[in-house]
Amino acid sequence: MPMPSMTVIAEGDLPTGEHWVLKVGWTSEDYYTFLETTHPDGRRDEGGMGGPPLYPGEYLNTYTGGHDQGLRRVVVRSDSRVRRLIMELDTGERRELLPVANDPAAGLAFFVALLPWAVSPVLLEGLDGEGQVLSAFTPRNVPPPPWRRPPGPQQPGS
Repeated sequence: MPMPSMTVIAEGDLPTGEHWVLKVGWTSEDYYTFLETTHPDGRRDEGGMGGPPLYPGEYLNTYTGGHDQGLRRVVVRSDSRVRRLIMELDTGERRELLPVANDPAAGLAFFVALLPWAVSPVLLEGLDGEGQVLSAFTPRNVPPPPWRRPPGPQQPGS
């Protein structure tokens, strides 16, 4: 099945000169969300996800990825009840993200972050309007930082 036409729903600029564009498109089977970055030197890269807007029973649908010469993209589609996102990085830093766009027809809010390639999110928490955690998500393939690992000897790669 061909990709649907994409609609720009948000865009912005980083202090370091990159310009980002968040695009969405859908078919009867899939909802696509892509984040494109244009770098100061003119290079472009893009990545994102398809699939259901949200998986059954979930508040967050996330994508992390990027090019090793660019930035790490973090894209989150959330239930519209999620009003802010707390992102914990493997450096120990915590960042609060606000929605960059909404799709009322699909009941979605969208969050975006661009990080240095060497930095990874280790925890994403979706909070409602009262600050209650609706969902906590640990991105796949990212080991927890040392302060989140259980005590005791660790096996290589754990």
